[in-house]
Amino acid sequence: MPIARSTVVGATAGVLLLAGAVGFGVGLPKLVGDTAAVPSLPTKLDSRFVALQTITPEQAGAATPEEEQQIEEFTRRAAESEVETRKVLTEQYDGASVRSYMDVPEPGAQSAPAQIQVTIVPGPEGLVNPNGSFVVDEPGGHLDLREIDGSRCAVAWNDPVDQSTGVPTGQSPTADDYRVQCRKERAGLTYDLYTSGLKPEEVASYVDKVVALTEKG
Repeated sequence: MPIARSTVVGATAGVLLLAGAVGFGVGLPKLVGDTAAVPSLPTKLDSRFVALQTITPEQAGAATPEEEQQIEEFTRRAAESEVETRKVLTEQYDGASVRSYMDVPEPGAQSAPAQIQVTIVPGPEGLVNPNGSFVVDEPGGHLDLREIDGSRCAVAWNDPVDQSTGVPTGQSPTADDYRVQCRKERAGLTYDLYTSGLKPEEVASYVDKVVALTEKG
């Protein structure tokens, strides 16, 4: 399923910047003493989410040699970013796995593809507070702290607005309106997912999916 060209470039640039910042603000407590072995992450989570460095020009809908080169450069940078981020986290936590994934939407998708960044490090999960630990309920923007299916989550979302007028529609938020971080501890490891474009319950389910995939080896 090709990724819409109108959305892939901006979305992938954002993921790379996010990956480069891992380990500096996720709030994971450093573990002292013995650490659990950190499993590697797969190149895809399911039929939707694939690792950034594996996206092909065909999937991205590249139609010209220039667009093919653009996608190839992006995947190269994604791979380099992952290596550097893993190095930083390993120095901090004595072991780490990190990988960013992007949704592969249907052709012609208008919204930016959903993104998942997965981080696994040894130790306790700590406080999930990417935007501060205070609940926010203001016109237009919200932040809530929740426990969903055993994962501790920070859920931020914007009220939907009419794209032509900017006036709130009063409708319930869609997946595109959410930024969610969920974290779960399992067998001495912390699994952290930082996402955009997914509803909170979806993110919690992907935490469990990542745990299951890595436990299978």
